[in-house]
Amino acid sequence: MRKKHLLFGIFLIAGLASIPCGINAQNTPFDQDTVVTSPQNSDSPFAVTETAATAAMAEKFEINGSWVNVRSGPGTGNSVVKTLPRGTTGLKLEEQNGWSKIEFSNGVTGWVRNDLISKSATVTTITSTGATTATKRIAAANAKQFARWERHLGKSLLDYSRFPWYWKLNRANDAYKEGNYQKAYELALTSSGNPYESAYMQALCLDKMGQHEKAAKLLNLLEKPFEDLVFASKLEEMAKPYIDEPIVFKFGGFDDIKTYRAKKAAGSQLGLESSVYYDKYVDINTWKWRSNAAYKEFEKIAGIDCSGFVQMIQKDAFADAGVKYPITSGRTSTSGLWSEKYTTSINPGVKPPPPPDIRPGDMILLDYGHNRYGHSMIYKGTDSQGNIMVMQMGGTAEVSILPPYKYEFYKGTYRMNGMDKVRKAITA
Repeated sequence: MRKKHLLFGIFLIAGLASIPCGINAQNTPFDQDTVVTSPQNSDSPFAVTETAATAAMAEKFEINGSWVNVRSGPGTGNSVVKTLPRGTTGLKLEEQNGWSKIEFSNGVTGWVRNDLISKSATVTTITSTGATTATKRIAAANAKQFARWERHLGKSLLDYSRFPWYWKLNRANDAYKEGNYQKAYELALTSSGNPYESAYMQALCLDKMGQHEKAAKLLNLLEKPFEDLVFASKLEEMAKPYIDEPIVFKFGGFDDIKTYRAKKAAGSQLGLESSVYYDKYVDINTWKWRSNAAYKEFEKIAGIDCSGFVQMIQKDAFADAGVKYPITSGRTSTSGLWSEKYTTSINPGVKPPPPPDIRPGDMILLDYGHNRYGHSMIYKGTDSQGNIMVMQMGGTAEVSILPPYKYEFYKGTYRMNGMDKVRKAITA
């Protein structure tokens, strides 16, 4: 099977693994190839099985009853989506057991009994010049989505020129540029490799051929994975200064990169282990500072801990998005993050990680079960072997693999309140 020599930078990650390091179970890196390939197959949700030529001509039907229920499935046991009046027209998508699935011109899609619809006298060709107002609106929305993804992914995942000339997606791209959208579509439809790349090219071609609704459906399927790819990349950009420095682990530390560099330039101590933290600075029995002098000495030390790193990156993301960060005073510990005062649990009870609804930017939290120790990480995605990739504080800030032996400590996955708004804003 052919393998792409290079895929989108989000998938290309030098993996890092974890090994225990004292009571905090911090991690150290090792090299790991994590190049991702994702072959398309017939089960892909992005595969379009009918040709563009067939799809361009569709039979038009209309409601022939006074008021007719449009249902979510082929049968009266399914819920009513909408009740439509006589004469409402639409295109038949499929038929089952005496019911037809109709895409109506008003945007409603659902199932109607065959005896309650009749074929219109004309056959509608879906073209941009003869489009209905609704279709024009869909075409305009598609144009915005195409511009959005070209802006974010046009130089990486959606740069088809990076493929060898003989690959179908490269040839599809050439045909598309030449205005041969039918040929480009057919090449994309039968291409192998990453299904996102193929689906996007299909959407481009369908839209150019006037099939705006079909293009919109593909774009809707692509929106979530594209948002996740872009957002993961943006988060890593925010973490990069901490990783490149590299900032070091300080138990209880909460330095941003500017503060850390200033302390380092001043010759301050770099980093602090948990054992020293409790021996010199905080009484583990009372959770109070041993003295004001101890607190002042602690503050001079440079570094950041795991939950501090997570919250620092999140604060930057919220600020970039113009969304208020929910933790308004200082920071909280890992146990504070799973308290759900500031967060929402994602698929609670699902083990091991990652849970089904996890998205980049969510926090994977571990609970070591003694003395309130836990560990916080930002989920980034998975590599080609299914390994969970995270951004975290090990001995230093890093992008790393969460090793399976840590799964026994899995507390859950949590999403900071407002993170969905941040993701939308940053990937807009």
